[in-house]
Amino acid sequence: MIGSFRGPLWLLTGAALVLLIGGCSGMQLAYNTADFLIEHYADDYLRLDEAQMQRWSPTLDAALAMHRREELPYVAAFFDSARNDAREGFTQADVACLLDQFEVIYRRHFTLAAATAAPLLADLDKAQIDQLEVRFRKEAREDAEDAALPNGVRTDKRAKRYVKSLDWWIGDLGEAQRRIVRDVVAELPDSAGWYRYRDRKRRELIDLLRRDAPSARVERFLRDWLVDYSDLPAPVSRGRRQLRLAMTDLLTRLDDALGDAQRRQLIDRLTRLRRDFMRLQHNPRMAPVAC
Repeated sequence: MIGSFRGPLWLLTGAALVLLIGGCSGMQLAYNTADFLIEHYADDYLRLDEAQMQRWSPTLDAALAMHRREELPYVAAFFDSARNDAREGFTQADVACLLDQFEVIYRRHFTLAAATAAPLLADLDKAQIDQLEVRFRKEAREDAEDAALPNGVRTDKRAKRYVKSLDWWIGDLGEAQRRIVRDVVAELPDSAGWYRYRDRKRRELIDLLRRDAPSARVERFLRDWLVDYSDLPAPVSRGRRQLRLAMTDLLTRLDDALGDAQRRQLIDRLTRLRRDFMRLQHNPRMAPVAC
């Protein structure tokens, strides 16, 4: 779900969310330069003119300030929970709680991101909308090519991505651990339905922008799509539930297979991230955890 809409919307949320999946060694630097990085990427992605950037910059600055004040406590609490679970060993209940926390973080981030990106998207001219459509079509072709791969090839690609991420968190995986990853990945829901849904929503967004929809309408569309899943097809909705079960299976099985050095590395990574997300706040705190 996270890769639904690339560009400034994703960049605003990505600094925190990507850490929950793949890790990032330069997080504090990236976060503290977020305004520059987002403006640069938005300009590269949409070819903004100077007036558009000037109109959007106050919205972006306010969103980043709100993100630091209101959202980082949730991310810090996530890593605090994950660190404690790593010390004791991940149970299914632990993983369920972490996934619930992640869902809260995701929804809060994309709510803020939708409000931030909407004024910029609503301000695009025809040529910029055309360029965005070209990018969406290119990404849709890449999705279709991925969906057309034989199951074994697609599973191997997915497994390699998971292994690369896990290598950062726990160090090199042994052969038995790699087999666990591949077994779980092989059971993941097929991505073709999600690709079709994403392509449809992108085309709907382009149509909305071509009709000069106001910022409030664009924001509502983004929230319906990316936060509330208001028209998610039943197969894709089932796929989300299957993915959650697969992640629970993966984490609990890998926990049983962790070596002492791997567990120490995982705890160290999580401890550092908890510390970093506390330090990035002006008034450090952690949000309450419901589970």
